[in-house]
Amino acid sequence: MSTIDENTITPSVADLEALTQVSELLAGSGHLSLHTESGDAVDLPEQLRRLLDSATRSLRTGSSVTIVDRARMLTTQEAADILGVSRPTLVKLLETGAMPFTKVNTYRRVAMVDVIAYRAAQRAERQRIVEEAMHNNEMEDLPVSDAARADAVAYVSGKIDEDELVRITRARYGLE
Repeated sequence: MSTIDENTITPSVADLEALTQVSELLAGSGHLSLHTESGDAVDLPEQLRRLLDSATRSLRTGSSVTIVDRARMLTTQEAADILGVSRPTLVKLLETGAMPFTKVNTYRRVAMVDVIAYRAAQRAERQRIVEEAMHNNEMEDLPVSDAARADAVAYVSGKIDEDELVRITRARYGLE
């Protein structure tokens, strides 16, 4: 098991009420502090408040949350898991220069910050492609259905790849 898996929190249904309460507290204005049973208290720094707010919102929607040091060096398998690709695909990306890496003996290591940057760049490129396609449809007075918009969101978030998006779209319009 990787360190990333060990630092992943998955919500449970039983936690939903507490998560909702915490979310409401974090969304409010005013200062927050943590208290122990022994009476010790510490003010909650703004950075931690933002982190907790983001994590709480994700957990409330059923998403898992992982906290990882951005400077951490990852194995190729860990980086591949984060990107949702196979390890051989990640190695091809590394060898083509799409993402920097270092070698420790014969093993490749990838900085978490580089994996995050690559994932953000991929999402931005997918978003650009989707916006361009929707703009083209609007320019030609073609309607964009809610289902097509949902597929576009799935594509941008990486839940489906380009081939799957094309297959779904072609099937929707009877082009298969």
